[in-house]
Amino acid sequence: MKEAEETQMRIVVTTSLRPTPIQVSRASEMATWFGATFVPRGGRSLAQLLQDADAVVVAADPAVIHVRGVEHPLFFHPSMAHQRLKRLEQGESDRLIALAEIGPGDAVVDATIGLGTDALVFAAAVGPEGRMVGIERSPVLYGLLRAVQAYGSEAHPREARLLQRVHLIHGDHLDWLRSQPDQSVDVVYFDPMFREPVRESTHMRPIRPVAWEASLAREALEEAKRVARRAVIVKERPKSGVFEALGLEPDRTTGRFAYGVWRRPG
Repeated sequence: MKEAEETQMRIVVTTSLRPTPIQVSRASEMATWFGATFVPRGGRSLAQLLQDADAVVVAADPAVIHVRGVEHPLFFHPSMAHQRLKRLEQGESDRLIALAEIGPGDAVVDATIGLGTDALVFAAAVGPEGRMVGIERSPVLYGLLRAVQAYGSEAHPREARLLQRVHLIHGDHLDWLRSQPDQSVDVVYFDPMFREPVRESTHMRPIRPVAWEASLAREALEEAKRVARRAVIVKERPKSGVFEALGLEPDRTTGRFAYGVWRRPG
């Protein structure tokens, strides 16, 4: 999603064709989180509703999002977080958690939370006594996560409970970072949208049209360094040139993705 498109995206929230009173109530409440308008279904098809909207959010476990021109709908799915959380529960290590040296009670900021895949693992690692902040600029992705926090997910109850530990913020991560005191969190993490997609699943493909596509700004990285007590980590493709441009050391030089790391000296 480009900056000009972000302000013009028309989103409506509705219900299934035969809604229950609970669905109607939820759809009405969800409209605020998506920055959208609640529109009663009125027997109309999704194709009819999409004639006057860029995205239609249907209240269902807790929300299914249909984007104009995109074949597959978008909905909450933990993706690889499901397997990573299982491994953590079994006492195995996680590449990102180990790299960030995160433990119970830590304060972590996921500055580009997206669908929350990494934030769920962070939330498990810091535990209930820790602090987890997730920032998302896209109104569609923020609204979806907010709906999961409020209503849960029958398909992914464990991940929905973990998401409730995350303090969600809808906005620009640079603005938020500028407002924070020096060294006020342990780790700041960025996973900006890759310019060239890595292998994407059916669940992940619908994210790109509604996600914020701007690359990570150097100013945001510098603000993150000021705010982080321990480390700043950026996820990117190893050969993208981003790590070199930002002066970060990747943990790997080959593979589908790498983590570029800055650690506070001393």
